[in-house]
Amino acid sequence: MAAPGSDQALLHLKNLYSNILSLDLSRLFVPTLVVSVIFPFCRFVHRDYSNFLALGPGGTPSNFFGYLCISYLRLFTLKDPFTPPPPTTQTDRPAHGFLLQLPKRPQPRPSVAGVAPHRQTNQKPPASLYQMMRTALYDLVSNNSKLLRSGNSCFEKHGLALFLCLCPQCPDAQCHTELLHPGPTHMNSTCEDTGEICHIHPSDSSMHLTLHPSDAALVISKGWGERHPLAGCLVFPLGKRLLPEGFVMVYAPQDESQVGVLKEIVRAAGWWVGGVVLASDSRNESVSKKTVDG
Repeated sequence: MAAPGSDQALLHLKNLYSNILSLDLSRLFVPTLVVSVIFPFCRFVHRDYSNFLALGPGGTPSNFFGYLCISYLRLFTLKDPFTPPPPTTQTDRPAHGFLLQLPKRPQPRPSVAGVAPHRQTNQKPPASLYQMMRTALYDLVSNNSKLLRSGNSCFEKHGLALFLCLCPQCPDAQCHTELLHPGPTHMNSTCEDTGEICHIHPSDSSMHLTLHPSDAALVISKGWGERHPLAGCLVFPLGKRLLPEGFVMVYAPQDESQVGVLKEIVRAAGWWVGGVVLASDSRNESVSKKTVDG
C-alpha cells in the first residue's frame, strides 16, 4: 500500500505535467528570440558600425547606408590580401614590372581594417611624415608637369591624388605624342578611366595605388603593402570588378628614409597606369628601375 505522502507527490507531478501541456509556448518564443538572437545581433551591429565610423571618411558615405553597402561588399572580398594578383594575360602589356628590387620593410606589418574605408589601425606616423609624403607627391607633379596633375581622389572622393592627364588637363603640357601616355584610355584604366595613379589617406598616411602584378607581388613580399580586399573581385549583381587586380595599399612611412621608397612605388604605379616613366630625383636613385621597353 502506497504511503499518503507518495500519493500527494504523484498528484503534484501530474498537475505540473498538465500545466506544462496546457501552457501557451508561443508566449515564451518572443522573449527567448530577443534574448538569444536579436539582442546579440544588435550589439554586434552597433560595435561593427562604430568600428566602421572610426576608420574615418572613405569611398562610401560615413553613415548607416554606407555601412550597409560595405556589409554587402564584404561578401565578395579576397580571402587572402597577401596573395599577389595573377600575371597579366594581355599580350599588349609588359610581362615584367617596373621595379627590379625593393628593400625589406624593417617593421612588422601594421593592423589593417575595413573595405571602404580601408585603413591602418596602428603604426600611424607623426604629422611631419605625412606632410613629407605629400611633399614627395607634389614633387612628382612638379617634375612631370606635362604628364601629371593633382586633385581629389576619384576612388575616395576626397584626399590628395595624382592623375595622369591629357594635354588640356595639364597647364604646362605640350601636346607632343612622345610626352603623352598611350591615348585617352591610358595603359590600364583606373576609376572611371580618370588615370588616377595613387591617393594618400590623411587619417593614417597610407596610400592606395595600382601596380603591375609583378610589382604588386614584390611590394607584398617585401612587407610594404597588401592588396585591397576588393582588388579584382567580381561584385554581383553588378557583374564587374570595382577595383583593378593590382590595387594595393602601401603602408604609411615610419621614417624619412621610407618616403623615398614609397615615392618609387608611386612611380611604378604611374608606369603601369599610364605607360610612362616619371622623372624622380637623386634621393630615389638607389631603388632599381627600368623603362617600359625594358
